[in-house]
Amino acid sequence: MVSDAVLVVLAAGLAVAIPGLMSAIGVGMTGVAAAAVTAEDPKKFSKLFILEVLPGTQGIYGFIGGFMILIFSGVLGGTLSPEISGLVVLAAACPAILQGFTALLQGRVATASVNAVAKRPEAFTPGMMYTVMVELYAILGLLATILLLTSPTVIP
Repeated sequence: MVSDAVLVVLAAGLAVAIPGLMSAIGVGMTGVAAAAVTAEDPKKFSKLFILEVLPGTQGIYGFIGGFMILIFSGVLGGTLSPEISGLVVLAAACPAILQGFTALLQGRVATASVNAVAKRPEAFTPGMMYTVMVELYAILGLLATILLLTSPTVIP
């Protein structure tokens, strides 16, 4: 049987790793498009950089979720609280873990927005708004994990 400590550390590791990987993919795909447009028109760099950065926020949310798991469980302090069920903590981490996949979708929207800005610079604001809409669901995933972790039934 797997110990509670292993499950808690697994939850934290997945909360950091999956959103981080998905963010890297989203930022990478948008960065490729932004670099091509910037090569044609360097004046568009700052607007395109904003679009490129947005898919990276899920990695930050995952890091926050993983850090909170370690803090609330006591692992970061050196001792896992004996009342904690590692499986329950892993379940509570699922929203923070799964929110990371929105980075891939946000990267697709951001890449389309970069292409729109390449054709029409005035498309930046609508493109950014479309890209930010995906962000909402990533934030909800992190908030769900925070609410679950702060519930007395998960971490007494």
